[in-house]
Amino acid sequence: MFSWGGVCEFVGRGAGVVRMIGRALRGAVVLLAGFVLVSGCGSDRPAELSVDEVKPCELIPQSDHQRLRIAVETQKLDSVEGIDTEGSTCAYRTNTGNSVYVSTITNHGIDRWVDPPFESSHSEEVSRIQGYRTVKVWHDSERPDPDSKCKVYVDVAGGQLLRVQVGMTSDEEDPPTCDTARRFAETAMGTLIADRG
Repeated sequence: MFSWGGVCEFVGRGAGVVRMIGRALRGAVVLLAGFVLVSGCGSDRPAELSVDEVKPCELIPQSDHQRLRIAVETQKLDSVEGIDTEGSTCAYRTNTGNSVYVSTITNHGIDRWVDPPFESSHSEEVSRIQGYRTVKVWHDSERPDPDSKCKVYVDVAGGQLLRVQVGMTSDEEDPPTCDTARRFAETAMGTLIADRG
């Protein structure tokens, strides 16, 4: 026998089920949004390239020495120039007499150089190398002087960097020091990525 009470009870149960499904969907949306936010806060490196065991002198292949105008064989240093900076360095001399230092830094990440801690240092985020964040750092002037010392830092892994430092130059044949630093950094990154492939 038909009863409005039965219909209302059935509709009431259906509404309860719909409310439960609605709550579950809202919960899923909140979880998904949280996951997206956490993912967005992570690294945007294509991959982690730890430099703990990397020897900087192996990052610039002999086949690239002529292109990079390297005149003098490498010198290995078990340290990195800089305050509270750990890692190792490979020193090169170009055929115009300039010094280039390729370093692996194992105790600082890129954020230290996005806003340098030293008064005389200035930095600028530049186009990425192989998809990795890259920062150019120079000293003493608002804009980099083409002949002054320049450093290029590449964000290779959490708390680790590849750094190329080029000394001051007075030779008219030398390209701007920051251009030289970038060319060496691009070559070193190519080797680092190929070695992990």
